[in-house]
Amino acid sequence: MLRFDAFGLDPATLQIFRGEQPLDTPPQAVEVLAYLIECRDRVVPRRELLDRFWPRAGTGGDAALNTCIRRIRALLDDDADAPRYIQTRPRAGYRFIGTLAGDAQGAVASPPPRRHRQLGLASGVLAVVALAVGGASWGYRALALAPPPHRIAVEPVQGLCEYVMFPQFNAGLRESLVAQLSGSLPTGYHMATEGAPADLHARVSVRQTPQQTVAVVTLIDDAEGHLVWSGEFAADTDTEDYVPLQRALAAQMATGLVRALE
Repeated sequence: MLRFDAFGLDPATLQIFRGEQPLDTPPQAVEVLAYLIECRDRVVPRRELLDRFWPRAGTGGDAALNTCIRRIRALLDDDADAPRYIQTRPRAGYRFIGTLAGDAQGAVASPPPRRHRQLGLASGVLAVVALAVGGASWGYRALALAPPPHRIAVEPVQGLCEYVMFPQFNAGLRESLVAQLSGSLPTGYHMATEGAPADLHARVSVRQTPQQTVAVVTLIDDAEGHLVWSGEFAADTDTEDYVPLQRALAAQMATGLVRALE
């Protein structure tokens, strides 16, 4: 058990405790915190964390890491501007700056005496086996109980044409996109209700000719102030019935956005 101030972290079960009370925390957030503690003698680069914990997330990994760090800070009542545990080094990464119990200088703990090493090794092997067998069940349970880390709002669609071919096309496209996303977002992402606050905003622009319609969707992380993902999608314009076109473009955009988040 790793202990610092009122908190305890059990790497074997991936649980965090305040005193003796277990806290409801996604396992991945515990893993990231445990890794930062393990590497507390140095600044851990963002790229290292992304490669270790989100190797296949693409551009969506940045948003996932930002969310994870915010959740850890909220869990520990830490302040990014005056940190006690997680320090951000601009353009470098993160470092755990808390003091572990029995580790007053913040140095890496000494290895156990020789006569205890064999027992410690056996315990570590058992812990790894237990994690491999039971990881899926408690992982999904913890994620299901955790509050949603992201709420996504789809902004009104912007037209970039000099003329309007279908006056209600943009409004219908937004409606179709919201419907597509509502049933397909990955765990931890939810659609924001109309007018409710959201930390992720999907901005859609449309260019349209009688031959082709092009839609560009861009996902912005308001909290971090940067672009998370952007994609361009196109389909043939049907001047007789534009509803199937709305649905087709919305399906393409929703699929691309969900893949980026995953």
